[in-house]
Order: sequence, then structure tokens, then C-alpha cells
Amino acid sequence: MAATRFSSGRLVALFVALGCAPAPANNDPSPSVSSTSDTVEARRVFEENIDAIHKRDRARYLATYLHTSALGRNGPAGLELGYEGWSARRDSTWPDTLVARNLRVLPIAKGVVYGTYCYTVTQKDTTSNGVSERIFVKTPEGWKIAVTTAFGLPAGAPAQCK
Repeated sequence: MAATRFSSGRLVALFVALGCAPAPANNDPSPSVSSTSDTVEARRVFEENIDAIHKRDRARYLATYLHTSALGRNGPAGLELGYEGWSARRDSTWPDTLVARNLRVLPIAKGVVYGTYCYTVTQKDTTSNGVSERIFVKTPEGWKIAVTTAFGLPAGAPAQCK
């Protein structure tokens, strides 16, 4: 049996997202209907998020995220929390190109969906590949990204997306 390995940062991110999700009322007729609806809605927000990057639309991009201290952002520099101090709120740089492929979503619990995609990004004549993840939570304001990650591959490493 193969063991599944999670980095401590990814586990923290998952727990942060689960903690952000409101306690659901158990009034849905079918869990499978809820899972399908959740993944459809989370994917819509996922695609909105990526499209906002393509169009360099900061307001639309930021609207897809939780605007709370529970927003988790993780990458090679480690986990950071909070919306207020997030550099993306002020940063004026956008990638020259972003190719997002193999976008996948997976329901985790009612009102919580995990998403991932592989990316190739070019900015200022530098191209890199990596994996980005999102955890989506259903809020009273609609679906929002509670956790976002991006992990680049080492320079020269081939993209390994499944």
C-alpha cells in the first residue's frame, strides 16, 4: 500500500480551510448532489480566479479570496496568513503569460473543495513551471478561496503534471 505524504504546510492549509468553513446545516437531500454542486461552484470560482489573472483584473482577482485573517498563502517561503497584509492587494505586477493546465477539483467535505493545476508562467523573460493549489470554502457571500499555494519546480526540471 502506497503512503500518501503531505507537507506540514499543506496540512496546516487544509486545517485552516476547514476551520474557515461555516458549520453546515444537514438539510441537503443527497450528499452526492451537494458534492457535485460544490465542485461545480468551486471550479467556477477557480476559473474566474485564473481568468482575472489573464486579464490583469485586480478587483476581480481579489474578490475570489476570503478577506479575513484566516486566508492562507503558502509557497517556498512558507505559510502566511491574512488578507490585510497580502502583497497582492498592492502589487502591480502580473505575469506576461500564464498557462494553467490539468485543473482539477475534489470535494473534501460539504462546503470545502480542493483544487489544483499545473502552471507555466513567464514574467520578464523568465519562464517557470510549478503546481498551484486552492482550497475553496462556501461562505454566506458565496464560494471563496481560503488557501492558495504555488510551488515552482527547480530550474530545468520537466513539468510533472498528472
